[in-house]
Amino acid sequence: MKARFLTILVPLATAPALLVHADAPDARKPAPYDSFGIPAAAPAAPVSGARPSDEAIKAAVRATLDDMPLRAVPGAGDVLSSRPYREFARKFSEAKKPHCLGPDPLKHQPRSFVAKTPLGDYVFGVGGLYAAPFWAAAILRGKCSWTR
Repeated sequence: MKARFLTILVPLATAPALLVHADAPDARKPAPYDSFGIPAAAPAAPVSGARPSDEAIKAAVRATLDDMPLRAVPGAGDVLSSRPYREFARKFSEAKKPHCLGPDPLKHQPRSFVAKTPLGDYVFGVGGLYAAPFWAAAILRGKCSWTR
């Protein structure tokens, strides 16, 4: 039992020292490269000011605009948007007849009635077993489908 404990304890005790040694930086590596594989440039001469002059900024902007094609970004009419397709798919699925024994067989059949009284109109909605007459009406009117 004690030998098994020592065989587990020794590697655990030496593991942090090995991990610290493994993370030590290697001093023999060459100069770092950037993410595009271009060697790092030599440090530039110190600049007298932190902000470039206005003329240098204007020249850089002009050079960038000259390099860009005339129509870099396509117009809004040229790009296909998925919004109309998603809206069409949603409307198409809403218009589909549900199965008569499915989760919502009364989707296109109203399951309420209005009682008009001198005091006002009252709307009575039904569900569950009380919706059976409306379910039968949906079957007779063809508002739900028996076939898929």
